[in-house]
Amino acid sequence: MVLYVDETENDQLFIVTGLLVTSEESVDLSYKKFKKRIRSIKIKPKMKEKVFNEFKSTILDKEFQKIKVRMLEEIMEIDVKIIYSCYKKDDNCFNQILKEKKYIELLKNIVSYVDDDINVIFDSFNKLDFEKRIIEIISEYPNVINVASRNSFDEPGIQFVDNLCSTIRLSYSNPNNYFYMLVKDEIIRV
Repeated sequence: MVLYVDETENDQLFIVTGLLVTSEESVDLSYKKFKKRIRSIKIKPKMKEKVFNEFKSTILDKEFQKIKVRMLEEIMEIDVKIIYSCYKKDDNCFNQILKEKKYIELLKNIVSYVDDDINVIFDSFNKLDFEKRIIEIISEYPNVINVASRNSFDEPGIQFVDNLCSTIRLSYSNPNNYFYMLVKDEIIRV
């Protein structure tokens, strides 16, 4: 099993989300099918290059909802669990030190929820000391086989979980949002 992990936040919440799948191959195949499905969508060439380069939720949520819907539909075609944990910010002092502490705490909640042996792949922070600390702490769990950071540009599973993260975040301001309705049956909060 593979657990892809990403995080998101708004003014009130910090959310860490895990996409649990049976294998990296299933995600890669789903990603290829997704890209094939959206190839015919009409977008200006320069923008298409930007969007197709890396399917970031910040772009899809605002400008290309149709592409996001297709992505979520494709994710639901594979055997998945979407597990998330969140922290309600209690003041304006959510600095980098607290963010890193909460990220690890929320990730621990997700990892401890999973019974299966897992490989954990999290979105790279380009902050080596923090990434090393994540790897050391999460590797201590008996069900964790391996922990690694990967760049979302190169990793379809990270792009998928990035969009699931934003879907969950958006559901807090609108529980009936269409993105959330597509995936809600597979979402578990821990």
